[in-house]
Amino acid sequence: MLETVEASGLICGYRMGPEGLAEDLRWDDMDAALDQADTHVWLHFSQSDVRTRAWIADSRRIPDAAKAILLGADTRMRIEATGNGLAGVVGDLHSEFGERTQELEVLRLYLDNGCLISVRRQPLAAVDALRRSMQDGAAAEKPVGLLTQFFHHVTDKLGDLIVELSETIDGLEDDLLGGKLDNQHGEISRIRRVAARLRRHMVPQQHALIGLISRLPDWIGEKEATNLRAAIERLGALGHDLDLVQERARLLQDQLSSRLMEATNRNLYVLSIVTTIFLPMTLISGIFGMNLGGLPALQDPLGFWYGIAIMVVTGLITLWVLRRRKML
Repeated sequence: MLETVEASGLICGYRMGPEGLAEDLRWDDMDAALDQADTHVWLHFSQSDVRTRAWIADSRRIPDAAKAILLGADTRMRIEATGNGLAGVVGDLHSEFGERTQELEVLRLYLDNGCLISVRRQPLAAVDALRRSMQDGAAAEKPVGLLTQFFHHVTDKLGDLIVELSETIDGLEDDLLGGKLDNQHGEISRIRRVAARLRRHMVPQQHALIGLISRLPDWIGEKEATNLRAAIERLGALGHDLDLVQERARLLQDQLSSRLMEATNRNLYVLSIVTTIFLPMTLISGIFGMNLGGLPALQDPLGFWYGIAIMVVTGLITLWVLRRRKML
């Protein structure tokens, strides 16, 4: 599903009330909402919008280090303390087109006790799911609760992709056991390529999130910290499933290569046997075809049949020798 971006560059904005229910925010209401002491706000922007970049650069709420992350191009996964809040780069899946749902993108965010500010360059699956859940009435009392929900959505999206890859491997295994060897190398290579990209995506993110757990700010309460840890642990558990997909894809590719090698060797063996049988016969036909004087039976009307008989006998002798040596 495509995200709808306003002309201002604000994709969505929400003010969270005492019960955690969200109220829509527009561009003109953002600054006033951020200045309210007891108000919790989520603002989600398009990074490529000029007005968005100007607003972030001029914001007094966002520390300079967080501005550099929000407006930067570095895709290294990290979450670090900046001023009284946290800023970082976390991973998500592309969601714009069906054929690109396996591509990886990043979400840049700044989080403090009163607001969550996030920016993205391309439409993202998990953050868009979070936005839809807010539209459907999902509750989040504090911005850290939104971050926790975001990690759950990331886990759901990555989990769905890993399940899809696993089911594809199941089908390929059935085809391989059924003797269907055509056009499978390309699909297995695609699965291994996607799994490798996911691994490169998940490992640094997991390291960054584990580091975050050990140094949570004081304004994150015990309940919020517990929920955040649970979401991060759930995301980390996907690593085992991804390892299993990678191992199965590697073994399947090895089996397919082995089957193709066996088929090639079998064809070469048959070709070698045929060549061995016909080689003496070819030699005889070559000798009788030299058209030199003194060839036996040259003037005999039955000379052709003598030559055929010699070649047949030679072929039978060759077959007998091959069978005797257990090569057939």
